[in-house]
Amino acid sequence: MEQIGYGEHIAETVKNIPYEAAIQTENIAAQLAGTFALPYEQAKALTNVKLKRMADKGEIERLQKGVYCQVKQTVFGRVTPSIDQVMKKTLTEQNGAKIGYESGAFLMNRLGLTTLIPRDMEITTNRYGAKLPKDCHIKLKKPAAPVTDDNWKYLQFIDLTMALADAHIDAEKPELLLTGYAKRQELDGLTLLFTARRHYPAKVILPLIDLLMEVNNELTSG
Repeated sequence: MEQIGYGEHIAETVKNIPYEAAIQTENIAAQLAGTFALPYEQAKALTNVKLKRMADKGEIERLQKGVYCQVKQTVFGRVTPSIDQVMKKTLTEQNGAKIGYESGAFLMNRLGLTTLIPRDMEITTNRYGAKLPKDCHIKLKKPAAPVTDDNWKYLQFIDLTMALADAHIDAEKPELLLTGYAKRQELDGLTLLFTARRHYPAKVILPLIDLLMEVNNELTSG
């Protein structure tokens, strides 16, 4: 009966995961271990067996080892969410904590710095060595420092600043877009500079100071 209880718990956990979110073995195993006071390795083994059975029945879809996605039955047949969106979740979050962020031309396009739409989404992540599904349009980049909840916004902004020099930027006033983004992200100027000094080449400091002055001018003029 205990085995059935474990399986039911795993199935219910999977059921409550949003359609476009990744179903990750490690996350479900951690929940199972906490709920039933099991050793993590035992919980992981139970989770692996249950998720494989669910995938074999067509209830979920396996994307790669340890990663699955939801399946919907529609009038047009069996459908699954975008592989890119599902994998983005696994590369940017782990157990609710940040481990990565959008970067490169993909982020520049989203912020309006360029009208070019890149074919691949770039993700800077602690899992930069991960093997991705063959149909996935994501490029992985190693972060300058391990990504955390506390530093990801700062690392992302510094990466963005460094990438501008070699990027195709067609916005009329990219500095205003960057300062606006810094304000929305509520970046602290000193923390930004300390992060840059600790993890990046010295040449990035001056452009950051110039941008921070732009932010300060925007705030005082507003």
